Amino acid sequence: MSVFKRLCAIVFVLADLAALAALALTWYGPWTSAASALFAVGEYSLAVVACLAISAFGLLVLLLRALFSRRTVRTVEIATVDGGVISVTRDAIAAQASHIVEADGTCAAARVRVDAKARGHVRVHVRVLPHETVDVVAKGAELHEELIDGLAAVCGDKVEDVSLEFVEPESVTLASAQEDEAGQAAPEAGQVAPATPDSTSEITVSMGPARDAEREA
Repeated sequence: MSVFKRLCAIVFVLADLAALAALALTWYGPWTSAASALFAVGEYSLAVVACLAISAFGLLVLLLRALFSRRTVRTVEIATVDGGVISVTRDAIAAQASHIVEADGTCAAARVRVDAKARGHVRVHVRVLPHETVDVVAKGAELHEELIDGLAAVCGDKVEDVSLEFVEPESVTLASAQEDEAGQAAPEAGQVAPATPDSTSEITVSMGPARDAEREA
């Protein structure tokens, strides 16, 4: 159940309880006169009417859902042999997809969703959790081909679509960033540091002017 559906269910139940308590207190208990007098207060009566409206709307939604909701398909008919029907369950299809994804040990099937019709085609969506840094494009193409071949052994030609979703694609991004940093560090390491003056090198001083002064003296 999603968060929104759970929130709607909580609001529906609380509104039912509040409306039931407000109406029941006017008929039973030692506070019947006080509970009846509260309906003269505008805010209280408005709150009770709002709870009743929420309850009526929730009951209408439940009725429409019971009348028009699709029946959950648990088995898929694969083939017909000599008047008999060969079928496979959705759980078996999901288990086959999980085994294919986890075969080499580099990835895990975090979640497998199978959408199917009783006599129609099968759609499989797999959320893949890599255990190590992988190339999403290459690994995704490899897993897609393996899933098509592996599911064909279970579903025959009923496989219509196979989709993959990698849960942690940032691992590849981190690997690329590390490679970029390594590539930037390599040229810096290859640069030659500017030569520093050698303390042991000879310093030559021209003695020409001094000798000329001695000759003049």
